[in-house]
Amino acid sequence: MNNIFKFASYIFITLAVAWLAFVVGARNQFGDLTPSPEMLSEDPDVDLFPQPLSGIAQLGSKEYLSLGCVTCHTQQVRSENAGFDVARGWGKRPSVPRDYVLQEEVLLGHNRVGPDLANIGTREYSSDWLHRHLFSPQIAVEGSICQPSPFLYNISEFETDSSIKTVDDKNTTLHIIPSLRANRIVAYLQSLNQNYELPEISFSDDISESELVEIAQADVVGVESNSSELPSWLAAQISSGKEIYMKAAPGGGLCFTCHQPNGEGLAGQFPPLAGSDWVLGSKEKLIKISIYGLMGEIEVNGVKYNNVMAPPGIPPGSLTDQQIADVLTYIRNDWGNSASSVSPEEVASVRAKIKNRAPMQMWTAAELSAVSSITE
Repeated sequence: MNNIFKFASYIFITLAVAWLAFVVGARNQFGDLTPSPEMLSEDPDVDLFPQPLSGIAQLGSKEYLSLGCVTCHTQQVRSENAGFDVARGWGKRPSVPRDYVLQEEVLLGHNRVGPDLANIGTREYSSDWLHRHLFSPQIAVEGSICQPSPFLYNISEFETDSSIKTVDDKNTTLHIIPSLRANRIVAYLQSLNQNYELPEISFSDDISESELVEIAQADVVGVESNSSELPSWLAAQISSGKEIYMKAAPGGGLCFTCHQPNGEGLAGQFPPLAGSDWVLGSKEKLIKISIYGLMGEIEVNGVKYNNVMAPPGIPPGSLTDQQIADVLTYIRNDWGNSASSVSPEEVASVRAKIKNRAPMQMWTAAELSAVSSITE
């Protein structure tokens, strides 16, 4: 009987600690926060931030949630310790709890298959462009993996006062008329704006406005800006590799979700590829990882990481020798990296050497420290 009371006591203590951590802790962070002026001021007429959303934008947030947009997009500019999104051009400062005090549902998200949207309202996208993207993302952004939402629009053969001109995948001109749901979503997206300072956080001094523009352009252009200086076969391989790296569908590697489009990874979670001693080192190690994946502790540029990397591909491990060669050539020659290409013959050679390894038996760093026969 005494053991039962002890057991019940331990359960109660466990639940109490959990309640304190999740409820009281959250209360301490958010409970006393209110909108605040950009700078400390006694002026009663000063604007307070964040600003409340308009009615249509509030309804749009619920439409955004119902469509599952939060699955692929975050709304949080992370700090330097978590990857420093300011350097990616996603905001002028990290987000803080006060940014969300007026939101009924805080849509921070948990996965960045698409770019962070915390400041999309400051990126000068017109409402027409956002509607075109919502109707068919692949028309607005080539290679986009976002799901189209044509059910939010009526299609007219003729131009009207409320229609928006666009084209379909066959380059046929269309006139789309947004529904009320579509207008709500666009209003919500245009309202997302953390472009203000607060007493607890100011704009970052680490990067200038001109540098933000250059970074944003580099994220879009990547190595393609120098493709004319490369041999045609190498430029084609790098271009193919970039597509595989960024693709979240069969034939793609889904690499960017962890290592990020800029190759910087996420601090403490996923190692960078830019300037990585692993990427610029032994090709054999890279090929082995691309075929079977990697698990356990590794050290990249003097920093330790401990995570699991499934073999790239959808499904995992499905990339062909050519696809592995292309994506490895790409990561060895973007973000400032410069190393020799990887050929499908080299991938085939390594695959033949390890053909008896059990499927999905991921490598460890200790195993990969063995002699690599393929050099840089």
